[in-house]
Amino acid sequence: MIGAVAGYPWLERQPAVLLPGRLGLSMDRSGGVLVLPPILGAPALARGHARRLGSTWSTEFLDVVLLVVSEAVTNAVRHGHGPVELSIAVVRDRIRIEVSDANPDAPVRHESPDDLDDGGRGLYLLDTLTDAWGTQPRYTGRGKTVWLELLMTG
Repeated sequence: MIGAVAGYPWLERQPAVLLPGRLGLSMDRSGGVLVLPPILGAPALARGHARRLGSTWSTEFLDVVLLVVSEAVTNAVRHGHGPVELSIAVVRDRIRIEVSDANPDAPVRHESPDDLDDGGRGLYLLDTLTDAWGTQPRYTGRGKTVWLELLMTG
């Protein structure tokens, strides 16, 4: 652990390292991977982290990044196991977001989101907001990583 995040002693930052299947270039020069507890407040903490990292981006682009981060972390908290890892990096002309948890099962798309259901629209939202996304085995070998990419245009 590199250190606790101010105001959140249970939230830790891990050093950025080159690992197979992981990004080595992190926008968060002081940390790399943000480890979040699997609690309902995790998406808000993730949005705050993304907001700090994207402070120089256009408001419109940052809003999309915040929504994608929020949705991906929410899914990891609801359907994953254990702590949630968040990595946000600039890779050439795009932002790459990675959200990892200990559940190896890939996200499951519902046939059709129901307007009355609480949930079921997340993967459709990610399809709409991102330029590409998918899953891969977690670098630790236990669990999965959902990666999402957004082109930095304009």
